[in-house]
Amino acid sequence: MARKATVDVDKVMQMLREGQSTQAVAEFFGVSRQAIDLHRHKFIQSGQLVDRRAPRRMVNLLEPAETGIRSSPTVSLPKSAETGVQGSEAVSLDRLIELIIEAFDSLKQVPKLEAELEKYKRDYQKAAEQIELLEKEVSKRQSQEARWKLVVPPEDGKPGS
Repeated sequence: MARKATVDVDKVMQMLREGQSTQAVAEFFGVSRQAIDLHRHKFIQSGQLVDRRAPRRMVNLLEPAETGIRSSPTVSLPKSAETGVQGSEAVSLDRLIELIIEAFDSLKQVPKLEAELEKYKRDYQKAAEQIELLEKEVSKRQSQEARWKLVVPPEDGKPGS
């Protein structure tokens, strides 16, 4: 029976914090990406690791034979006034995919942020009402003190000093 590969959990945590992908960590230890994903999810749930994707490595387009990795094609974007991108600039497909993933991740956060905004609005409204009540009480107290001073003679015997 073959012995299962083991990983150093502390080293896995360190490598993930450094921004390495789960695939790179898995290759380092000689295990599957899913095995490292299990550790990564455990770290995220315990709050030891932030839930974000590792940055994608840009592949050198000029020397694909040396790296052993096929380079991703580049896309030339048309000149556009909205984005400010020039037609001569080339953006890699990997970068476009990364931007789309970041956009979807941001969109996932919108409902949570809207709920948080509503909570803060309610808290602000409650605080504003509390301030209004306190201001009314202060005003009432000050008017009572003013009337009291008019009614009660001071120690020298003259009313309303």
